[in-house]
Amino acid sequence: MVIREKQVDRECITGAIILICIVVIILSVVSIRFLDVNVSNIELVDRGLYTVITDNGPINVSRDDILRIERTYTKAAITGTPVELDKIYTTKGFIYMSSLDPFYKTGHQLINSVDFEGKPIWIRSNKSEATESEQSWNQLLNTNLRTVQPFSYAIGTPSKLASLVFSVLSLQYLALAIGVMALVILIFPLRLVTPMPAQPFMQEEQEYSSSEEVIGAVAK
Repeated sequence: MVIREKQVDRECITGAIILICIVVIILSVVSIRFLDVNVSNIELVDRGLYTVITDNGPINVSRDDILRIERTYTKAAITGTPVELDKIYTTKGFIYMSSLDPFYKTGHQLINSVDFEGKPIWIRSNKSEATESEQSWNQLLNTNLRTVQPFSYAIGTPSKLASLVFSVLSLQYLALAIGVMALVILIFPLRLVTPMPAQPFMQEEQEYSSSEEVIGAVAK
């Protein structure tokens, strides 16, 4: 009975942890949604200079500000046509756009101003990819990811809110990790069965049987 009560307590605790983690994840997603800054247009101002129109005002971006470009392709759910999704990391935040956006043509010009070959991943420090080995290229990609990590926020985000965005994301990842661990413990519990000492029970049984014999002899 004691073991069963302990097991129920553990299930209640893990269930409460999972519920708290779910609430934290939902709140963090909503917070990121409110903190996100949308891009409404991209305009060519001058040769090599573009203006990104955001919800918080215009941001000027030049080719020298671009650090990394990521291209991915997906298919629209209804039409089934391929859609290109581009993420441009700059020193002023990242720009996320798709081929369905009205400003995609101008944004594509910004990409082509530095990436002439249309690579899936373009990085500024990439100078001799053709002559580099696959291992060194992977190391270069990892190094570049660490370099652009401080700029992993939407362009136009105020500098005061950038740290808040990273804090909310860190809290979300932490809640997700703790929730997964609690779920694993809940699904695959560690059933600790405490071995019960057999000798005292045997002695108690012998004493009980001997007392019954004494009572029987007195009754006779």
